[in-house]
Amino acid sequence: MNKKQKITRSQYEYISSKLETKNILLKHIFDISCLLARSPDLGEVLEHIVDGVMTGLNFDRAAILLLDDSETRLDCLCIKGFSEDGKKRAQEKPIVISKHDCYEKKVIKSGESLFIKDMRSDPSATKIDKIITKYQERRSVLYMPLKLKNRVFGMIGVDRYRTHMEITQDDIESLSIFANQASIIIENARFNKALYEEKFISENIIKSSFNGIIVSDIKGNIKRLNARAEEILGLNNEDLMHTSLRDLFDLGEDEKKGIVGIWKKKEAIRNLELYYNGKDEKRLIIDVNVFPLIGINNNIQDLVTVISDITEKKKMDDYMARLDKFVALGRIASSIAHEIRNPLASIYALIQYLEAELHGNTFHKSCFHNIRNEIDRIEKLIRQVLDLSRSLPLEVRKTNIQDLLLSIVALVTQQANQKEIAIKTVFENSDVILDIDPDRMKQVFLNLIINAIESIKERGEILISTKLASDEHGFENGISIEVRDNGIGIPCSVIGNIFDPFFTTKNMGTGLGLTVSHKIILDHGGSIEVVSIENEGTTFYVRLPITDKVSSNK
Repeated sequence: MNKKQKITRSQYEYISSKLETKNILLKHIFDISCLLARSPDLGEVLEHIVDGVMTGLNFDRAAILLLDDSETRLDCLCIKGFSEDGKKRAQEKPIVISKHDCYEKKVIKSGESLFIKDMRSDPSATKIDKIITKYQERRSVLYMPLKLKNRVFGMIGVDRYRTHMEITQDDIESLSIFANQASIIIENARFNKALYEEKFISENIIKSSFNGIIVSDIKGNIKRLNARAEEILGLNNEDLMHTSLRDLFDLGEDEKKGIVGIWKKKEAIRNLELYYNGKDEKRLIIDVNVFPLIGINNNIQDLVTVISDITEKKKMDDYMARLDKFVALGRIASSIAHEIRNPLASIYALIQYLEAELHGNTFHKSCFHNIRNEIDRIEKLIRQVLDLSRSLPLEVRKTNIQDLLLSIVALVTQQANQKEIAIKTVFENSDVILDIDPDRMKQVFLNLIINAIESIKERGEILISTKLASDEHGFENGISIEVRDNGIGIPCSVIGNIFDPFFTTKNMGTGLGLTVSHKIILDHGGSIEVVSIENEGTTFYVRLPITDKVSSNK
């Protein structure tokens, strides 16, 4: 039978001391490990680690130095136990790896701990080491690298400056164990800090973006949007929760299939122009780009939709395109008008001669009369084209716009009654005086109202209204006249061409009515816009500057 070995009192005290040290070490490792669950910022993490080193491992002074993002500089980010001057020097004078040859650099390069028992007599001390030792009053110092997966990213430096207690091998082992766990926690905090900063930057970019940004799930259900998207759409996050992208815009079947197909093919939709009914029934043209947000596992997590209001840009593009067409038409008209008019004059004279020669032949006279009428139509068409290509002087008079519109309504009432169409008028201001050519402007509104009548099959309604135009339309003092019908509407495929010369969807007509109207409005310093929904109706907006506004009588 083996005899039990007796443990001496000194051995018992030594073992008990070591166990107590290990328990304290484990307690402080547990304390700093709890930080992983809370995700505090890096500064708080470093404070806890330095406190754990000093209280748990009985060091008087401690400092944590971390490499910067470029790994070219070692910054002191947390330091305790030093004098105020020592702290200031350590934090204001980083160690540049390529420039400063010192103990700290050796630890970073080797990835191994470094213990200097007496710095004052250490033969390996460099000039930089001696300068730091002088100002920090270093004697016996221990440096422990902070590393993860063999990548060194910093270090912990400790000493016992006040107690002068010896740094033992047990102390070195304890700090090594503590540093291993501290490395995990510091890297986690740095990762969280990088994520937070990236998220902060991303959110700021999204918030300050000139474009609207909408985040939705893969089915198109909206989850969130930025302030610019709220502004463009005239809605807020709460209004749009659980709304689908497919319901938000006027989408055709192809567009709907395209959005649904993004999550299947992982392909983006770019520069899709869609109509959107904004605030105050204002119809906007929205440029839409939709692309998938790919997650870690290469799965689509969400859809990101970037929108921008291109209504004004499209209006300007259309306006410039129309001007270009007027210029081109002017060149053609001026060059060929006389080539057409000269033979027409000869034909007209010959018809008059033949008509005078054929006495008593009623049939021939009727034919010649019809020919003369057709020649007159050609002459009128040439005049209209020439008028489009040049600016004609306006016979401007002060005109009450309400009286002008009511006189036009009186002219077309019988035609409207034949189709059981009601014409209603709503005038915001009854006495608005404009400096316009009343005959030319009557031509404009007569054309618009007749077009509205013709677009309604039967039993419809036409609304003619006026209201003051706001600054957003480019008028400091202007009026907007709207002609709205509930007719067949204008197809999206042709609405961009309705002001083009000779473009028409009617069986009869020259296709110059809206072109001439547009030119007359431009000559008056105004603008004309159209909004139409197929099978629902069309609205023309004519905006003109006001020169004299009399008090309103409502």
